[in-house]
Amino acid sequence: MHINTEGNFIELTKKQVSITKGVAILFMLLLHLFCTKDYQGLFTPLIIIKGVPLVYYLALFGDCCVAIYCFCSGYGLMCTYKNNPDEYNKKNAKRILKLYINFWIIILLFVVLLGYLTGNSATYPGNIKTFLLNVTAISVSYNGAWWFLTTYIILVVLSKFINKIIQKYNNILITLIVFIIYCICYVQRIKVVITFTNPVLNWVITQAALLGTSLFAFVVGSIFADKKLYSFIYNKVNNIKFKNTLCVLGILFMIVCHGFVQTLFVAIFTGIAFIVLFNLIDKPDSLDRLLYYLSSHSTNMWLTHMFFYMVYFKSLVFMPKYPVFIFIWLVILCLVSSYLIKLFYSNIIKKINL
Repeated sequence: MHINTEGNFIELTKKQVSITKGVAILFMLLLHLFCTKDYQGLFTPLIIIKGVPLVYYLALFGDCCVAIYCFCSGYGLMCTYKNNPDEYNKKNAKRILKLYINFWIIILLFVVLLGYLTGNSATYPGNIKTFLLNVTAISVSYNGAWWFLTTYIILVVLSKFINKIIQKYNNILITLIVFIIYCICYVQRIKVVITFTNPVLNWVITQAALLGTSLFAFVVGSIFADKKLYSFIYNKVNNIKFKNTLCVLGILFMIVCHGFVQTLFVAIFTGIAFIVLFNLIDKPDSLDRLLYYLSSHSTNMWLTHMFFYMVYFKSLVFMPKYPVFIFIWLVILCLVSSYLIKLFYSNIIKKINL
């Protein structure tokens, strides 16, 4: 944690933000693997509560993964903006280009190459229109988990404007406005109230709903960074007796409550609360090192995991039968592929001097 010369501000470090993003991606894997009550033939749960696997409730809590990632992105981008606003747009352009390069490598390996080798080339990559729409991230039909890629890019593009608004206007009012936007867009995203016959207009309204449901956590993260709200919370609670135990109990309490209130609507609240509680916990160095290591592969895990458990290798992923082993096995498969992706990525980045 960073402490300034006055000893008052103890903010989230770049490493902590990276680790928290990594945890969000692990939550995503957990959510996608086990958030189902129809588990017969997929996995063998060790603990069942009234006919529902315990792992289902743990996976359900993982629906806060997008909120966590958005908060961390908003937090990190605000810090970058405050450090050097003049270079901010240039850094973001590089950030987006690097993400696209990483994304294109994954498309070549998992869509073009594996699609051909597995005899699925009619779908992966399919026709030229489908391929071009996916390569640009305008459409992400190859992989359902890619929907957030488009949203994230839009958030990065808008982030300078968002940061200026946050620094200029009342943050309580801004939070209220983005929460209202969240509620409206949540209804549109889940209920699909507005539809158009024109595919372009349908795309626009879909992206607006996805952006609107991601904006709240992103803005709150930006406000946390700008107003040093984490420092305020940290200074209030860090010396409380049994702080670690209370934080762990707080997370467990949210998991239990979400089991009773099984709606995605609450994910923004559980996600933001988890970020604070998780980072307040004094974790062993070994756990920090493990999570930091995994976080360095989190983007590739996000962009590839669905190809393993749903598209090409479903039987392989669920082969270990028991949830804990299935989860570890999927992480290992994603890590192996990530090293291959990084090999191509690092060579390209060096050659184009990014």
